[in-house]
Amino acid sequence: MKTKIKNWIKRYGPAEIFGLIGAVSGGMIANILFKSFIITALGGTWGENLGYYGSIIIKDFKKQKNFFKILRNLLIEFGPAEYFDSFLIRPFSLYIFPKLLNNLPLGLVIGKFAADFLFYIPTIITYELKNKFLKDLKRTATKIFLRIRYIIFA
Repeated sequence: MKTKIKNWIKRYGPAEIFGLIGAVSGGMIANILFKSFIITALGGTWGENLGYYGSIIIKDFKKQKNFFKILRNLLIEFGPAEYFDSFLIRPFSLYIFPKLLNNLPLGLVIGKFAADFLFYIPTIITYELKNKFLKDLKRTATKIFLRIRYIIFA
């Protein structure tokens, strides 16, 4: 379990830092421009997504240059959680916490972490399933390839 936690921190930790910067920056800029809690929440959500996924994509692209595999893996890993997160949970959290705390920067940070808690439950499950499924798929494909090669060249 310690290894899995280390892998999760290695995978998501840097992205969380960029996501936090994006959430606060996006929310603050939206608030300065529009003076609306709703637009502020959306600006924070979009800013976080830009920082978070930008970091993940750059990191994944350094490991593997195949854009379509990266896109496939991101959709498997984040798709289910992201759907609810970006359209419901995170905008609500980034809307309600600044109002409740009457402090925009602190409310954006607390709202971000509240949304993260709900985001990571399905994300970690799909991350682990993706890793297991793709490893099993690669092993199976390798075995089939070796058997076919053996049949052809034997």
